[in-house]
Amino acid sequence: MYKFNIYINLKIRRGEYILNMKRRIIIHSDSPLKAVYSNIESDLIRYLNSEIIGIIDKSNAGKTAQDVLGFGGDIPIAATLDEFLTLKPNYLLIGASSFKGTFPMEWYPMVIKALQMRIHILNGLHQPLNSLAEFDLLAKKYKAKIIDLRENGEKPIKFKNATRNIQAKKVLIAGANSNSGELTTTMEIVNSIHKDGISADWIATGLSSRLIKGKGFIAESLTADLISGYVENELVELDQKFEYLFVESQGAISDPIKASVCIGILHGVKPDAVILSYLVESSNDVDSVIKSYENYKNVLRQITKADLIGLALNTALLSEEDANEMIKGVKERIHLPVIDPIRSGVSELVNALKDVEKVAQN
Repeated sequence: MYKFNIYINLKIRRGEYILNMKRRIIIHSDSPLKAVYSNIESDLIRYLNSEIIGIIDKSNAGKTAQDVLGFGGDIPIAATLDEFLTLKPNYLLIGASSFKGTFPMEWYPMVIKALQMRIHILNGLHQPLNSLAEFDLLAKKYKAKIIDLRENGEKPIKFKNATRNIQAKKVLIAGANSNSGELTTTMEIVNSIHKDGISADWIATGLSSRLIKGKGFIAESLTADLISGYVENELVELDQKFEYLFVESQGAISDPIKASVCIGILHGVKPDAVILSYLVESSNDVDSVIKSYENYKNVLRQITKADLIGLALNTALLSEEDANEMIKGVKERIHLPVIDPIRSGVSELVNALKDVEKVAQN
């Protein structure tokens, strides 16, 4: 498993976390954990495992992450924060996968108790908690911090079309539908490519990836006309340091909520190659995968000359046999590498990446 920096800041400066303390995080899951659809929680448990010490989920209380998700080991699940206090947590993550516009009243006792116990709040909600006077006063009184993760500290970074001059090979890991696994694909490829002795880095554009890497930005929380500039700026800062730069995309062109985020990231990257991820929901889904593949290629052609070099399928909903048949069926149709990054590994995609050449951009 890829080794990440396990420290975080209590303040955000230019999208980075200032080194402070080792995290012992409790995740509050505001809906029952599910093996496929608890996307953010799953990413954190898979790639930030050493820092997650417990999960609050009333529906699955008494179980472990392994019981519910099929991975994550013996991370305990309980119904309340109180049950975890003996483990000495120092962070409580709330609102990670919620689309709630405002802070739910029923969370007040939990957050108040956390602040009183000097547990810092990692807030994933769209509503900043620092704006609530009662929480701000409690945080100051008990010397706890409230970190509003979606506050990117927006500065007007204008897109300058500078990525066309970047020397590193830029690879976009895009999504064709919801819960397709862009971050999983990104992390597994970066891990594998490092093992081959190739220099590479990645850009975090989501809530879970920002927590995992300790820097980056949350693209969906940016003003729309800043997304491409933010991506471009990150790439320019990393240029000439690595042979490959990977960018985790967000959403999908078919997603009415996040389509603009997906397109903004694509413009900002101007990739040299694209890998498309897709959540397979049925063993009869081959035609749907192909249709999504063709639709994305059509959009890609409007923005860059880069090739779509392979597919990463999330087949977690299928049996092993059906997953293998799905991968085989799609591969026979598109004649490109097709893998499931967890079940079959990413070696085929890594081999394809080694043949990627820089693309002349418009």
